[in-house]
Amino acid sequence: MEEDIREKMLSTLTQALPYLRKELGVSQTVLAQKVGMSRQMISLIERKEQPMTWTQFLAIVFFFKSNNDFEKGAKAVAKKHVNIVEQVLLLESDMNLYEKERIKK
Repeated sequence: MEEDIREKMLSTLTQALPYLRKELGVSQTVLAQKVGMSRQMISLIERKEQPMTWTQFLAIVFFFKSNNDFEKGAKAVAKKHVNIVEQVLLLESDMNLYEKERIKK
């Protein structure tokens, strides 16, 4: 169960990342610097040529949430890419569910 939740969250953010990042005006270079990755790695993840790790996922989500941009960006992207953003907005509830499952163990 835990692995399924993680995979869903990783897939969702991988799909939404380029739209979310662009909507918020964050370049690949800036995002990479803020989360401790290379710009090339961000590019590979966005092109789905490199899978996102759980650590990378957490760093990216925390970066956007710490800047209060995650929800704002997701809502803005929703106007253009409804199917992607519905899933992005569920990430927070998925993360809460993941944490509850992890605590149970």
